[in-house]
Amino acid sequence: MTKPLKVKLKILDKRLNADTLPAYATSGSAAMDLRVLLDDKCTIAPGECEMLHTGLAIHLEDPAYAAIILPRSGLGHKRGLVLGNSVGLIDSDYQG
Repeated sequence: MTKPLKVKLKILDKRLNADTLPAYATSGSAAMDLRVLLDDKCTIAPGECEMLHTGLAIHLEDPAYAAIILPRSGLGHKRGLVLGNSVGLIDSDYQG
């Protein structure tokens, strides 16, 4: 039997609440939806990059695991929004 993975979550932005924390959208979801916190409307022109923040930090206690951030399929296809490095990999020992 596999033991559950312990993930420490640190809230960096007080606007986060039960509705904006990462969560599974449906019972069949393979992953949690991660949202960006914006103060104002953000327009990103074609070819431009923008650093957007989630308002939280995580720490994986088990060094055998890593976290992966993938773009939501509809955002890339319908709106042209993608991650700057296409896949975000968070190692268990990353502390930045």
